[in-house]
Amino acid sequence: MQFQALRVSPGMLLFAAVLAGGLDPAPLQRKAAAPKARANPSAPKFKAIWEPVPFNRDVGLNAIGCSGPMECWAAGDKSTILHTTDGGTTWEVLLGGDPDSVDDALVWLFVLDGRHAWAMTSRGKILAAGDGRNWSEQHTASGTAKGVWFSSPLEGVLTDNPDSMSQTTLRVTADGGRTWTPVSRCALEANVDGLAKRLGCMLLAAQFVAPGVLYAAGHAEVGMMADYLGVFGKSTDSGRSWTLAVAPGVKRKFTSLHFWSQTHGIAVADRGEEVHWTENGGSTWTRSARQRLWPSFFASGEGRIIVGVGESGGIGYSFDGGRTFASRPFTLPARARAVAFPDATHGYLVGEHGMAYRYRIVPIDYSSKGMLPAMAR
Repeated sequence: MQFQALRVSPGMLLFAAVLAGGLDPAPLQRKAAAPKARANPSAPKFKAIWEPVPFNRDVGLNAIGCSGPMECWAAGDKSTILHTTDGGTTWEVLLGGDPDSVDDALVWLFVLDGRHAWAMTSRGKILAAGDGRNWSEQHTASGTAKGVWFSSPLEGVLTDNPDSMSQTTLRVTADGGRTWTPVSRCALEANVDGLAKRLGCMLLAAQFVAPGVLYAAGHAEVGMMADYLGVFGKSTDSGRSWTLAVAPGVKRKFTSLHFWSQTHGIAVADRGEEVHWTENGGSTWTRSARQRLWPSFFASGEGRIIVGVGESGGIGYSFDGGRTFASRPFTLPARARAVAFPDATHGYLVGEHGMAYRYRIVPIDYSSKGMLPAMAR
């Protein structure tokens, strides 16, 4: 009788050993049933970043305004106006854009909505668009004009001081900026060193906070040493008449305003030397607790986030209405010139050499070339 060799696999030997009682199957069962490691439910799923979205030509960008989270206009050197509808991924040239041009720089931009916007040169030439795309010259104000602000496609206000070093002339338009009518000169009664004085004042910033309701801020100069007092004003008839007062305790120039309601907002003094917040429409002001960042540019995203970007780097974030700011390192490839936040989760900054960044919230594992970390609530 011939016998054939029986081939036994390792698995058969293991099975035989278990039947013979020589091997405990429990560890094998436990190993097979071991669950996969679970993700930490408290781990962050999203993060905030600044992401580069530059214009592809060497043209400085000086101002930016947005009609929504994805649609913005940028104005800059060489009479350049750019437009994006995809959050800066692409920029369309609407005007200028030629690095070799000798046209005046656009230094001011006001965006009312997706169709109406105004831009201004440092010499006071005002351009306007009624469809968001086609820009035309509307008016030439004096070279002292500080800006234009509109509450509707037709009604707006302009501040300048063509014949005075201490008093702003307030002008209004009812035809979209084609003509401007002077309505008043900035002056107020104030108590200075226990004496009642009538002071001239300069208004450097303004903002419509409701239809027909306009706030403005600036300074009054007192004494032989050119000391300054912060000035805040209100108008309820689109700038035709004003109630002006000295901001108690503020001995600097207010240079920008950022309100998100008629009661709550901040005023920036001396381009970032100080920030003051109010919760009663400017009746009282309290100085913010923050690291000095000068010069800097500020924007508010619905009051839920306030950002101050240093011209040469550095950044501060506030999530409590401007009461406190948290500072972070922020190294940019060029000098910043302006920042805008159309809402609490979308922001933009622009600067020299076509530099542009966008702020947004992305998945935690998102990565892109050149992105910078940011803060979010």
